[in-house]
Amino acid sequence: MSFSLFDQAQRTSIFIMNTVEQQLHINMTQQDIHQCIIETAKKNGSTGWLRPPLVRISTKTGIQRLQKGNILQIHIQPVFENVFGSVGKTISFQTEPDHIVEQAKELCLATCTFANRRKCIGELFVFAHSWCTNHRVELEHKKNIGHRCFSKEESSWFWPYSARALSILRRHQVQWFNPRRMEGIFAIHPFIERYELFAGFAEMIYVSEEKRVLIGRDSFDELGR
Repeated sequence: MSFSLFDQAQRTSIFIMNTVEQQLHINMTQQDIHQCIIETAKKNGSTGWLRPPLVRISTKTGIQRLQKGNILQIHIQPVFENVFGSVGKTISFQTEPDHIVEQAKELCLATCTFANRRKCIGELFVFAHSWCTNHRVELEHKKNIGHRCFSKEESSWFWPYSARALSILRRHQVQWFNPRRMEGIFAIHPFIERYELFAGFAEMIYVSEEKRVLIGRDSFDELGR
């Protein structure tokens, strides 16, 4: 029940992300893009946000309006009636992907495929941290790279703030010292930085004894699309 609801919510979140991407144009500000996300999410059934949308334009010129070649990072966690989605994407606007964008996508894919029921939650963080060290980039968030996900049924009081409160508890975070076995639904978002440029992708995974699934996708090959 919970898996199917999260899968549907994640597919809607991906649709919201792709719709917003199609509406991007030169000279948009971060606030313009943020407003576009809010309006698009509302039109597609979102009732709020687990956390406010992240919109970040990384530029070597310091101009905070979207220009050709800018690196744009977006991460959204829209809330629906009983569950929420979590999807993040980084693009090189109107150009071929910058190297850091490709690295961010590779890191997210590698982290998601590393997860399985026999791993501890903390091992994912250690893996992502080591990956960044080996590829000479910095892991932006030094405390965690994701969290376990809870539905309204699992956190019924004061939804969705109850789900957010649970997600920030250390025992539910994908962080260094979490020895608990991976099982359930997790939001994974290992963001990176290099020379004041930021990039990151975010996905949701389901891990059980039998399988590991990228929620909202038909296969791992679709990550970041």
